[in-house]
Amino acid sequence: MISINEDQLATVEYLIKQSTQGNHILFDLETVRKVFSLNTPPMNGEQAHDVEKHIEKIMTLEGFDQRKAYVEHLPEDVLYRVIKIYFNIVENNLFETNLIRH
Repeated sequence: MISINEDQLATVEYLIKQSTQGNHILFDLETVRKVFSLNTPPMNGEQAHDVEKHIEKIMTLEGFDQRKAYVEHLPEDVLYRVIKIYFNIVENNLFETNLIRH
């Protein structure tokens, strides 16, 4: 489970809201496109736990510049998993907040 304080929660909510509107502040658009065009195997438990630590670290850093720099220095395979989990969080948020379902 990811642990953040109340100040960080406001940042997380902002990032998620921006992402639901198509503004992916933390990630390069071409990298996001590449991640979702690949057919990658599901994550194992260890990989998922590793991604959780990275997402928590990203949210505890001060400022978007530091967060973006951290993301840009992740190894490619880890970055891809972080992006997949992040977008899964964004998608879940959309389902939870959208009252109209088709």
